Amino acid sequence: MRVPALQKALIILETLQKHRRCTISELISYTDLPRSSVYVLVDDMIKLRLIRQNSDKSIQLWMKLVSLGNSASASLDLNELISPYLDRLISSIDCIAVNFGIMDDDKAYCSLNISSPNSSVRINSRVGSEVSLLHSALGKCLLAYSSSSRREQIINSLDYSRATANSIATPEALRKELAVIHNRGYAFDNGEENLDIRSVSAPILDFDNHLIGAISTIGTTRKFSKDALPSIIEKIKLVTMQIKSDLMI
Repeated sequence: MRVPALQKALIILETLQKHRRCTISELISYTDLPRSSVYVLVDDMIKLRLIRQNSDKSIQLWMKLVSLGNSASASLDLNELISPYLDRLISSIDCIAVNFGIMDDDKAYCSLNISSPNSSVRINSRVGSEVSLLHSALGKCLLAYSSSSRREQIINSLDYSRATANSIATPEALRKELAVIHNRGYAFDNGEENLDIRSVSAPILDFDNHLIGAISTIGTTRKFSKDALPSIIEKIKLVTMQIKSDLMI
């Protein structure tokens, strides 16, 4: 099958992303592309400053890609992209609200909040408000998928005073909980901040599985019963995968 030149160039760039630096011979071996195509494309991309050839003849990604990536990041309005997914999620779950949250340095914040028009219960969850990294599903999910160095620094700095009898009370217990969250792909708050409230959260990850943010859905203990939770968890995980797919287009 004939592979278009642009697709070949993308294969080369993704290979350099994975291996950091490669010789042209290694690129040919890793990509399984024709030798002539690799030489031509590498030469063109060096001229365009997409890649650089070092003094040792190794090839690496270069500054034009940094500039393009920064421009793409600056023009991407995550709230605008994610809002329609939250609208669909809240219409499919009998809940109080759905949130989108992000990490900023060592704190978590609610970036987007949509309350259910069908719920008589209201919670204190506003756009821009800080989210507990210890007591909320959203905060624990963001912390579980943060880098290990940042995560450990934050764990050691938290105040472990209990909000309810269900709250996590020690750094060791939090570490265990975060490991469970990372392994199963979602976080759960079982009345850890408010005994009458439960929440579920799942991460939004980029192409390299780095954390972008997380979505949570919040409900009462009666609505988020043991029988209802499996369906809620599947719905929120499906939404995060759809957002990831949309981000990768």
